[in-house]
Amino acid sequence: MDDSETWALVPVKRFSQAKGRLGDILLATERAKLAQAMLCDVLGNLQGTRSLAGIAVVSADPEAFAIAKRFGAAMIFDEVETGVNAAVQRGLDAFQPYGRRVLVVPADIPFARPEDFEHVIRLLDHTPIVLVPALYDGGTNALAMRSPDMLEPRFGEESFRAHRALARQRQLSCSVFKSHGIGKDIDCPIDFGPYLISSQNLGTTGSFLDELKIAERFGSDDHPVPVRLF
Repeated sequence: MDDSETWALVPVKRFSQAKGRLGDILLATERAKLAQAMLCDVLGNLQGTRSLAGIAVVSADPEAFAIAKRFGAAMIFDEVETGVNAAVQRGLDAFQPYGRRVLVVPADIPFARPEDFEHVIRLLDHTPIVLVPALYDGGTNALAMRSPDMLEPRFGEESFRAHRALARQRQLSCSVFKSHGIGKDIDCPIDFGPYLISSQNLGTTGSFLDELKIAERFGSDDHPVPVRLF
């Protein structure tokens, strides 16, 4: 095993529980399908990232594993299901014996492209930690580390600041990559603004949202709202 290899780690919540904050505009079945579509796009773009040695999905959902299998991803069972940080830690623990580099990405960033992930991996050659902040809410949309035990995951609100502080405490230098591809996710109704503006070729997620006629649910298919300013 080459310890310079970088693997992607994708935590996936049960689809039946996914995207609760979209409950005002999407039915539960639609939210589940949206989460599945975004996972397909994320795994597809990771699969196209040539510098990655492999992909692992950590989840308790059999449907997530079925999708992971289609993309040749390894599967790590999250038997306790106590939240995203516990799931990520479970995945990091699985990598620990091999000491490989890890790129943790959420399953709801369909805008990210292989070149975005390639850039993160290149930055990892210069600093032991690389962070990609969410564009709008203070979260972390990618965390890359040269070894799985450098930082404990702190995903959630203000996680970008928390990850930076933790790196600073451990005297680990950290690169920050502000990426429109990785930084945008679909988590709240307001996140459809960026989607509707820039999603003409958004793969499986775009096709599903086109099928839903999501713009019409906001009251207009010509001037979609809401649009997040900052």
